[in-house]
Amino acid sequence: MSVMQIRLFKICSLAVLLLCVSRFLMAQSEVVIDQTMISIASITDQELIKFFIDAYLIPEEEVTEIRFIDATGNGFGEEDLIKCFPSEKTYYLFPSDTAQKIMNRWEFTTNFQSVTQIKDPEVFENLQTDKASNWILAGLLKQLNWNYDDLPMKIYFEQDTSTIVFEMWGYDPNALQWKPPPPPPKVPETTYDILHVYRSDTLYVADTTYYDQFYIYRTVADTLFISEAELQGLPFRKQVTYQPGLVPAESKK
Repeated sequence: MSVMQIRLFKICSLAVLLLCVSRFLMAQSEVVIDQTMISIASITDQELIKFFIDAYLIPEEEVTEIRFIDATGNGFGEEDLIKCFPSEKTYYLFPSDTAQKIMNRWEFTTNFQSVTQIKDPEVFENLQTDKASNWILAGLLKQLNWNYDDLPMKIYFEQDTSTIVFEMWGYDPNALQWKPPPPPPKVPETTYDILHVYRSDTLYVADTTYYDQFYIYRTVADTLFISEAELQGLPFRKQVTYQPGLVPAESKK
C-alpha cells in the first residue's frame, strides 16, 4: 500500500468517525435525564460490617461504613449495590441466605405520605388527622396552583439544622410565572353607630316657645326628623314629658 493510499484510508476513517460522533451527539437530544428517590441502608457497626464483608467476599480491610443501595426498588437483596467507605468502591450483591435474612427486616417507612387524586387544597385543610402535615401540603398546593399554570412537576425538599435543599424539575418553565399574592380575606366586623344627646336645664326663649339644646355630633340614616308644625302644635306638646326644672309655657306666670 502506497503512502497516498494510507493517507486516503486515514482520511476516510476520520470522516466515518466524525460522522458516528455527530450521530451520537444528535441522539443526545432524545436522552431524558431524571432523578428518583431510592432507599439506602447505612451501617457503621463494626461487627455488622465485618459480617457483610465476609458474606459478600468484599476485598477490603479498613471499612468504616457500608451503604446498601436498593437499585432494584423491591427491597434490599440480590442485584442491589453495596458501597464501602472510605474507599467509595461499589460492589454487586449476589445471593446469600444468611445476609438476606438480615436485610429482609429492613424497610423504609415515611412519617407522613399522601398519595391521592388532585384535589382542592381546602380538602386537606379540613382533614382531622395529621393536621399539621396536611396543612403543609395544602400550603404547598395553594402556592403551586397560584404560580404554575400546568400540572406535571417534581419537587424535592430537605432541611437539616443549617441547610435547606429545594429542587424543582420536570415542569414547563413557561407556565411558571410569579403572581402577586391575593389579598387576605376580609373578616366581617360589626360596628355600632351611637348618637349621644346632651340635654341641659337651661331654657332659651324664642317666639314664646321653649327649646332644649341638643348637640348632634353625628347623624345616622335612622334619624327621626320632627316638623316645625308638629313641634309647635299643642297636641304634640301635651305629650312631652318635662324634667324637673323645666316649666311649660302655659304654666309660667
